Amino acid sequence: MAFEARQQQISFLLGKKIYSIPRNQRKYVWGEDNWKNLLEDLDFLRETGKYHFLGSIVLNSQPNPNNDDIEYYEIVDGQQRITTVILILIVIAQIFKERHEDALFQGLLPYIQTTSINNQTSCTLHTDVHSCIMNLVSCIADKDTPNNTLQLLITNCITNKKQDSIIEKCLKYYYDTLKIRSTDEVAIFRNTLISTNYVNIKTTEEDAYTVFEILNARGMDLEDHELLKNFILRYTVPVDNVDVARQEWKDEIENRLGKNISNFLKHYITHKYGTAGVTKDRAVYDVIKKHTNVGDVNRLFCDLKLKAKYYQQIVCENNPHGDQITEIDRVLKFMLSNRNQLFRPIYLSLLHQAELGNIPEDKLVKIFKCIQYFFVCYNLISKETSNKISDGIQKYAYLIENEYSNDVLKDFLKHLNDRMPNKTEFRNSFKLIGYSNHCEFYHDNKNKHRAEIALSILEQIKSGRAVVPSFTIEHILPDSQNREYAKIGNLMPLEENLNGLCGDKQLNEKIPIYEKSNFTTARNVAQRYRDQVDNFNIDSRCNAMADELYNEFSRILNAL
Repeated sequence: MAFEARQQQISFLLGKKIYSIPRNQRKYVWGEDNWKNLLEDLDFLRETGKYHFLGSIVLNSQPNPNNDDIEYYEIVDGQQRITTVILILIVIAQIFKERHEDALFQGLLPYIQTTSINNQTSCTLHTDVHSCIMNLVSCIADKDTPNNTLQLLITNCITNKKQDSIIEKCLKYYYDTLKIRSTDEVAIFRNTLISTNYVNIKTTEEDAYTVFEILNARGMDLEDHELLKNFILRYTVPVDNVDVARQEWKDEIENRLGKNISNFLKHYITHKYGTAGVTKDRAVYDVIKKHTNVGDVNRLFCDLKLKAKYYQQIVCENNPHGDQITEIDRVLKFMLSNRNQLFRPIYLSLLHQAELGNIPEDKLVKIFKCIQYFFVCYNLISKETSNKISDGIQKYAYLIENEYSNDVLKDFLKHLNDRMPNKTEFRNSFKLIGYSNHCEFYHDNKNKHRAEIALSILEQIKSGRAVVPSFTIEHILPDSQNREYAKIGNLMPLEENLNGLCGDKQLNEKIPIYEKSNFTTARNVAQRYRDQVDNFNIDSRCNAMADELYNEFSRILNAL
């Protein structure tokens, strides 16, 4: 297999050559996002002195039907890009013609219309699917055609409105953008376009599609963060800063986030752009690129570095506070241990507003605690699914980041409160928590985890301690005697050594052991039932525990 690959400029591509598009290839499908990206790239690169790169174009050399000095090619890969370039040049020619810039107009014609040594003219691009392109070139190149408007040109040349509507839209998009520029600015834009680089791959008919398949097979999809890195480095200004930017990306993005970089970008676009979860390949990169003008890349990079610092704190990687563990860090560690990612876009927005000075530190702590208690009550205790509240979280992550006010924050907290179960519903869910090695129904790690969370939170409330030390689950009444004794109302935290002393003893025998505990919950049980062990009631205690947890969420919420 033989082929030739060289980097060339568009000016080389469009000189003394005719290109045809095989009928089996898809029609022109580029849309406004593609047109906008190309336009912004060309404008940015013109301003910075960089060069745009159109990628590789695979061409199949064809026999010369007229025995003239024209080269003929079939486009194997690249027809969307070549078609767009031709349409832009048609628009520029129309503008020059309207403004009676005859020299500029005549100088442009050879790029869209090829003239052979026999003085035979032909459109540079031949396509049966969109034959209107050839009509457009022929009409605009005709010296006898008056300097009509683009709309009249379209009306005269585009007769199949349904099939060629995308061609009309492309012409109007670039015309509306370029017509407001001065003639000199349009000429500079033309120069930038025809100076654009591409890789010209020429091969024979028998090898052309093999080359195309190889290029696609080897084109392993890059990760979103790799595409984003390339985007940022490509448009970093000034050019001398590229090496600095490359090192900052490594230090402040890759090294800071490690394996969390993909989740970071997914949560970043949610909090920044209000975008729903990513479901298709490269969606994260596409969303960021769509929302970022090339001239704003430096600003985007600064924001990514800042938010990466927040995300490092959120995922508890290499604590940015060093050995100092804050109350917010403890909340984040709790959420991480419970595998909750839903609120991460909210955290990004809240941490940013706090750094901007819009949320005082003490208020920020209360907000984080409020989110934690909501998560415990809503997800862990009531076992509601996160997909019921995900849209609201995404909405308020965006609003807090981009439209912050005290009212927005209050609306977010109200949003959480409105989705809380009422106290009766919460009590009923709380009663279902239980754990016991002696009961098959309650004997699994999920039940044990829910019980440990509930007991740990309640111990925090009672003791006022920021950190609850590790504990074992103590059954106040021996769980070996009754299935009902596995329920949460019969459970409490206790040190392992003291738990070992309790065994299957009766409550009156355990009271002295509980009194030695460092857990406030255990000492409270000892004090309350020291002289009235017969009054111990699992259901009553369960309701009291549920109310205490529920009321703590309301207390924190009302404090805000």
